[in-house]
Amino acid sequence: MEFENLVDAKNLMKYIANRLPHDNKYYKDFLFFGSINFTTSSEYREELKQFLENFIIDNGVSFLSEAAVKLYPSIVRLYGWL
Repeated sequence: MEFENLVDAKNLMKYIANRLPHDNKYYKDFLFFGSINFTTSSEYREELKQFLENFIIDNGVSFLSEAAVKLYPSIVRLYGWL
C-alpha cells in the first residue's frame, strides 16, 4: 500500500482494527486511529507515528491476528512515510 495522505493512513488503521479481536491488546489503538478526526493533521500524524513506533519496538506484530499480520509491512511503510 502506498500512502498519499492521512486518509490512507486512517483507512489502513481502520482496516486492521476490523480484523482484530476486540480483546486484542492493540484493538482500541487501531480503532482510535482508524476513526478519530483530529483538529489538525499534524496532531494526528505525530500521535500516530508515536503509536506505530511503540508498536514496532514492542514487537506488536506478535499480537496481531493472522489476517492482520499480513499487513505488518504496510504498518512499517506507514511509519516511514509519517
